[in-house]
Amino acid sequence: MQFKLAIVLLSLLVLTIAVPVEPRDKPSKPSKPSVVAKKFNVPSPKDGKFKTSSVKYEAEGSCKKHRFKVKHHHPNGPIHDPHSPWHINRDVPCVCPIGSQIFWFFDDTFAYKEDGTFIGAASNSVGVASDVRSPSYINDISVTLEGDVTVAIPWTESEAEIQYDITSRYAFWAYGPCIPIDRHHSWHVWTVAKFYGLGKYATIGYTLAEYEYDDANGSLIVSRSEFLYYSSTSYPYGAFASVYVSGTLYLYALDPNSDKYDIHVASAPRDTVNDKSTWKYWQSSSQSWTSNEPDGSVRDKSNAAIVGKLPFSTGSVFFSNYHNAYLLVFFSNFADSIFWALTSPTPVGPWDTTPIEIVKTKNGSNGYNYGGQATPVYYDGEEGTLGQKLVLSYTYQDDSSTWFPASDTVVFE
Repeated sequence: MQFKLAIVLLSLLVLTIAVPVEPRDKPSKPSKPSVVAKKFNVPSPKDGKFKTSSVKYEAEGSCKKHRFKVKHHHPNGPIHDPHSPWHINRDVPCVCPIGSQIFWFFDDTFAYKEDGTFIGAASNSVGVASDVRSPSYINDISVTLEGDVTVAIPWTESEAEIQYDITSRYAFWAYGPCIPIDRHHSWHVWTVAKFYGLGKYATIGYTLAEYEYDDANGSLIVSRSEFLYYSSTSYPYGAFASVYVSGTLYLYALDPNSDKYDIHVASAPRDTVNDKSTWKYWQSSSQSWTSNEPDGSVRDKSNAAIVGKLPFSTGSVFFSNYHNAYLLVFFSNFADSIFWALTSPTPVGPWDTTPIEIVKTKNGSNGYNYGGQATPVYYDGEEGTLGQKLVLSYTYQDDSSTWFPASDTVVFE
């Protein structure tokens, strides 16, 4: 990871000339957050339409236990645009189904010519799935055929002024899938990193990106407000995973005080998710919600929705019709290759106490992968029950020490 960061910084240094900027204090949350937006033209899939679903159901009765025996496991290879003339490195793929399309958002993205000449970089990018037969094929829509590399998540005016200053710029990185809300909208929590010097950065907050897909005009509009700040004593709700059920978002946070063994949950009404005063927080000890935000500076094991037997790194929460349960599919360490699962009849539990091993992915050259996530959306009609087929995504490094997003498909018996 240190080697990767060095590549990132050197690439940005070649791309730009840093302009000295005075360090800024953390801005206060505005009373009326300003909104910025960006529009992308979206090509139609080359082969049919994707079968996606944003409908979430409450599990009824007990979950279908022991339905994780894998019938098929197929590595799909790197997620890439086969028609792009550029060699592109992308990091941490995050899937986002909206309507009949499947979008992939990525973290740090770097483009090169075939001879290795550096073209450009962005702290995030977006592509759209182009072939219903394979999750590995995308069309880049923020890296153009002309060699323009632009961010998928738009900057505010003040952020844009310093976006190329590697000693004080911001970067937006996501570590979990987006949250499908309805056929045309999804939301996505992004981590906001602030650089304070060459190679020195810190997480200073989070921002909520809203995605709107217009089928008729073939366009994706990405908008966001100013930062949604959490204090140093708050759990980072939504940064690990989120799920949407009947008008409510459930936002999952890893507790760093527990070495990432505990997961806490907040709920937010759809219409007021940007207003934290409307949020509620799950208390496992009383099996109830409270309006009082817990102290995130100390471990509160009794009120965690999940206390794992393995630590959690990255993961996804979604409803599986096939299992009649909510699934948490995750990597247990940042450097990992095994996908694990927990099940629950509700978004807040009770969750399994024993993790189920789903499958081990092929390691990269460094002996591991990272950024593991999962999605129940499927790419053909072979298995008709949502959740019987999962697309697992992650990042691996090849022998040249460059990194690529990849995906595997697993089908349960």
